[in-house]
Amino acid sequence: MNTVAGYSRTMLTLGALLGVTLGGCGSNGNDRLPKAVVQSFEQCFNADDLDKCVNLFDDDAQILPERGPAVAGREGIEAFLKDQMTPVVSFNTESDMSLVRNDIAIEQGHYKVRDVRRGSDVEEGKYMHVWRNRNGDWKLYRVMYNTDVAPDTAVSVAAADQESEPG
Repeated sequence: MNTVAGYSRTMLTLGALLGVTLGGCGSNGNDRLPKAVVQSFEQCFNADDLDKCVNLFDDDAQILPERGPAVAGREGIEAFLKDQMTPVVSFNTESDMSLVRNDIAIEQGHYKVRDVRRGSDVEEGKYMHVWRNRNGDWKLYRVMYNTDVAPDTAVSVAAADQESEPG
């Protein structure tokens, strides 16, 4: 089963650079994102509300998965989220910090993915969201997640069984 995938270290560097750059910009008087904005993605994801989740993204937004190419555009983001959303998994986030400068905000936090049937966590890690304010609406511009533990992968080095040919 797919869960929210981890995201690239390169983008974490970009996020850090953005944070340094934004530190020199003038503030709009609000240092943090509103709680409703920070919780919006988690809420629509857990409600399996694909349309509401897709509408949280800016027109030129990207999801930057750890494994695979960037997911861009509303159609690509919709297909990606549709593949990730399932009522048997809950996605819980906790924002550790957010920084707002003019029309750009960075949010960093940690997350857990829970299998609600079993009542156990199946993944945890860190995330970073870059938000853009579009006419008073905060929209996701870049999204990245980074799992703390790589999923187990079974690899076999044994030779494959070969059927003997009749002779």
